[in-house]
Amino acid sequence: MINRTKIFTIALTGALTAVALTGCGGSASSSAAPSSVSTAAAESPASSAAASAVVDNAAENGSDALDGVFNALLEADPISNQFEIAAMNIEYDFGLQADDVVSYKGVKSNDNGDAGLVLVLEAADGKAEDVANQLASYQQDQVAFYGNYAEFAQAQDNVENAVIAFKGNTIVMVIASNECTADLDSAVDSALAD
Repeated sequence: MINRTKIFTIALTGALTAVALTGCGGSASSSAAPSSVSTAAAESPASSAAASAVVDNAAENGSDALDGVFNALLEADPISNQFEIAAMNIEYDFGLQADDVVSYKGVKSNDNGDAGLVLVLEAADGKAEDVANQLASYQQDQVAFYGNYAEFAQAQDNVENAVIAFKGNTIVMVIASNECTADLDSAVDSALAD
């Protein structure tokens, strides 16, 4: 006979597995042409597929125009165990409005206790400062998060010293990976100057 604790544990494990699998396997569209989403689908918060479609149409990952800046910053700040930033992360993790971001390219560290990040975004016209300000809010949230764990003191220090800058519609956010020794201020200045 299965007791209630086992039933709860099995149900919880199944639910967590479903959530984990939902976050994996998504693909970003390489088409920059927006498509409309029905009002019913866009209004349904329970429909993660519809929400994901809205985000995918508003922002494109990997725009060729961002490659030069992204590659220069990644060379200066080699991120360990890279995890590609997806459209869902742009809206839900960074808190950016889908309409404010035209394209993006980024990776973050998937290592526990390493806050390393290289993110380059192209903002919609007139939205660069709004995007940079929202990234600063994300930075403060991450400082608070890592501050909860003494063993993540290096990551917290790295987040506190993150570099957020923009030139025109191009915005960058760089957080040193734990092994990074480069001067990220100079790297950002150089990358945005090109």
